[in-house]
Amino acid sequence: MKRHLGAGVYLAIASMTAAVPAWAGGSPRAHDGGFFLRLSAGPSSDKTEFDDSDGKNEISGTGVDINLAAGAVVAENLALHATAFGWVVSNPTVSLNGAELGDLSADLDLTAIGAGATYYLMPANVYVSGSVGSGSLTLDTGHASSETDNGVVLDLTLGKEWWVGNSWGLGAAGALSWHSVGLGGGGGEKASGLGFALRFSATMN
Repeated sequence: MKRHLGAGVYLAIASMTAAVPAWAGGSPRAHDGGFFLRLSAGPSSDKTEFDDSDGKNEISGTGVDINLAAGAVVAENLALHATAFGWVVSNPTVSLNGAELGDLSADLDLTAIGAGATYYLMPANVYVSGSVGSGSLTLDTGHASSETDNGVVLDLTLGKEWWVGNSWGLGAAGALSWHSVGLGGGGGEKASGLGFALRFSATMN
């Protein structure tokens, strides 16, 4: 999940919603069945921490958060979906025991895939969404890359959408992610951290 993927999601959202006609109905309709697809992306602030023989290391920075959900509405206003999610930070800052050491010329990626649920509070069309999955961190310098073991990745989202067509809604959301992944090497060490994001979304139902 590199930098060009974030740009691609924005372009996909724009192209799929540019031609959507204005919704001419009265009050917002419920999410009452059928296919569910939500494409969302936005700026984020992310970090991961781990310990080694020198102390506590932290790698952090601002980047792009991406969340793609596809599934079905299984009961009124409740969708179950597969979720691909994560973030990428370019040129992250490295700190040791709270002291900044400088920026890395690299990309730090978190990528995960899992399952989740989204529930809409109607008629406000406000939703809460959560996903849990398996994912890993990758540090890519352009010449070489290193990857952690897979671990647990969680995502929690609170958002609001506005109907702009019979099947499409556009919205914005705040999101919190958490990860805990193994560093490998048989020592049981883990890297863990949080991410915060502001996402803009296009949802089809």
